Amino acid sequence: MDKPEIHFNSSGSSGNIYVILGEVRNYFRHERRISEYNDLWKRVQDSWSYPDALAVIREYVNLIDDDGRY
Repeated sequence: MDKPEIHFNSSGSSGNIYVILGEVRNYFRHERRISEYNDLWKRVQDSWSYPDALAVIREYVNLIDDDGRY
């Protein structure tokens, strides 16, 4: 299964980790993969930094920072 592509701007409001997670949640909900999203959510909560959280999310989706910072 191909990973979806989710764009965000790290310097803007779309770079907020909760906004990003909302986009990811919408995708997983549409695909009926809520259990997998719940695992992702737990792992993101256990992350120590923003880059670490993004790395976890990137395991599930193609996350693209349109600002090019991350």
